[in-house]
Amino acid sequence: MATVQEMMQEPVLVLAPENTVEQAIAAIRAIPRERQYTYPMVADKKGRLVGLVVMRDLILADAKAKISSVMMTKIFSLQQGLGVHDALKCIKGMEIPEYPIIARNGKLRGVVRAARLHEIEEARLTATPGRMVGVAEGETVATPFLASVKSRLPWLMINLVTAFAAGLVVGNFQDTIDRVVLLAAFLPVLAGQSGNTGAQALAITLRTLERTGGTDFYSAALWKEIRLGIVHGIITGILVGAVIYIVAMMQGDKGPEFLALIVFFATILSVLVSGLCGASVPVVLKRCGADPATASSIILTTATDIVSMGSMLTLATMLIAYLT
Repeated sequence: MATVQEMMQEPVLVLAPENTVEQAIAAIRAIPRERQYTYPMVADKKGRLVGLVVMRDLILADAKAKISSVMMTKIFSLQQGLGVHDALKCIKGMEIPEYPIIARNGKLRGVVRAARLHEIEEARLTATPGRMVGVAEGETVATPFLASVKSRLPWLMINLVTAFAAGLVVGNFQDTIDRVVLLAAFLPVLAGQSGNTGAQALAITLRTLERTGGTDFYSAALWKEIRLGIVHGIITGILVGAVIYIVAMMQGDKGPEFLALIVFFATILSVLVSGLCGASVPVVLKRCGADPATASSIILTTATDIVSMGSMLTLATMLIAYLT
């Protein structure tokens, strides 16, 4: 994560408390017009930040007055190791265009403009959807072809392995699918529904992580997803169950009511688990010290596919065993 130290620049003008207003104005006039800055900083002989000067106060002050009598001593500064995201939380609600950066001993290290911090944060948030699917943060259309291959291919290989895992789950129930072919037609419906539910939970969790920076909300998130999963699962399960019941009746399949019940309970379980996975993946990655957005969508898709397809086919297998 970028820090304010990486974003800072050298102060354009640093005054001493014993300087006069006349000296300060002369120093300002000597600065090239293209140099952009807001406040002259004031540091003592040891380089420690002791204040800053507002231009209006400087212009209205007596020419022989000391800077120490004109400067503002109650100033807001940022520590040099502070992350950009944390810095933006610190300055939230402030309308200050430029902030001094200090070390722990109070020495002035540089300044950073608020606009620059917002630019970096905006770029990071824009890159989040790409990181979720394994795209490098800095990749754009102009990125060299080989660089794009190098950044994307490893995650595509990982996704391929996880896709094989989901395929193996379905392959283990081939006999069940052969006996109840109608279920195969509804597997994509179940996978898509659970995948969307997981993606919703994932988006909310990532958004909360961005705003809070911590994982203290995790228990509340799980409890919320459990309730949402049950409600959404029941409503969706009723609709999907009704459809499969009607289709089974039209095709003359045996036990349409049992097929509807299988889909109903499988939908509830899938939606519930996918929501919990969506809330858990970013938090687990965060606690492991990884970027919570990195390839989270790939991990979530695998989990939801395995759970949704596996639950439906397991229930169908149990039903077949019971009926025979």
